[in-house]
Amino acid sequence: MKKFVALIICAVLVFSFAACDNKISDKNNTAITTTATVTDATTTTEVPVTTTSIVTTTEESVTPEDKEITPLLYKVTDDDNNVTWLFGSIHIGKEYFYPLPDYVIDAYESSDALAVEADIVSFASDFTAQTTALSKLVYTDSTTIKDHLPKETYDKAVEILEEMGVYNSLLDYYMPFMWSSMIESGMTEHAGLDANLGIDMHFLNDAHENNKEIIEVESAEFQYNMMASFSAELQCIILEEAIYSYEHPVTTKVGFKSLLHLWESGDEDALYKYLNTETEFESDEEETLYNEYNNEMITNRNISMTDFAEDALKSGKEVFICVGAAHVVGEGGMAGQLKDRGYNVEIVR
Repeated sequence: MKKFVALIICAVLVFSFAACDNKISDKNNTAITTTATVTDATTTTEVPVTTTSIVTTTEESVTPEDKEITPLLYKVTDDDNNVTWLFGSIHIGKEYFYPLPDYVIDAYESSDALAVEADIVSFASDFTAQTTALSKLVYTDSTTIKDHLPKETYDKAVEILEEMGVYNSLLDYYMPFMWSSMIESGMTEHAGLDANLGIDMHFLNDAHENNKEIIEVESAEFQYNMMASFSAELQCIILEEAIYSYEHPVTTKVGFKSLLHLWESGDEDALYKYLNTETEFESDEEETLYNEYNNEMITNRNISMTDFAEDALKSGKEVFICVGAAHVVGEGGMAGQLKDRGYNVEIVR
């Protein structure tokens, strides 16, 4: 599985919202149309984005009852015995993830609040917020995606989206990241994975149902702004990698399975190594673009998320922080940064 695809399902929560809203159409689906506003100096146009209702079409959805998962959970304490929990999420999931292990459930239930990257449950029911967020990925300079992609890349992407049953010519007003997210959501479905079974979604649904306080570490708008800020060259290469992964379904499915296995086994070192495998770049430009992606998607956000966790500790409120696993483990991850700042960090089993 290519690098960008592996990272995104462990790093960006709004991907799971895109995955939920961009399922492959079939006779059981009901089309839903949302809009984003395209504005330039002279005109404002409503651009529909055709999405579909949630359909779970997982294979191997029944797993032996004795299968145990042991995902990583960190307990962080300060000198005053204040507690913050760090739970590395994966934004897609399988039915056998649930119920989660007792040590995870106990930590969540003992906490005063749930902290997530973004409250995508509230976001999903807020049409205005969705429209505002999606508008970040719309070209406002009278260009379309055709002006920012090689013709071969554009044609392949259109072919794939048509095969998925979601292409509309008005999608041409959207940036490549929107297209790559839609293609990636198709890949996760084909791999038997479901964003509705993602870890963040699980806790958010429970918190909303039981009126548990929910704190956003970032927000959906923040994440859409971040994706829109990626350079045109970076967005192009992300789309090209999504196309590559889509065209190599066996390899991609194996990659997804490997990633899920590492997450559910709680092997801290192996998970970090998988997400940070040495990458062979075809050019200096490609390496520069990857570094741009990694800095914005991982490095900078890890620092701000660690600041959030530190503030949570200082507040005296017990907070269960559930963010993408790529932000938690390994060198530069939240657990390591908090340890470097002098807090006690231990893995809970």
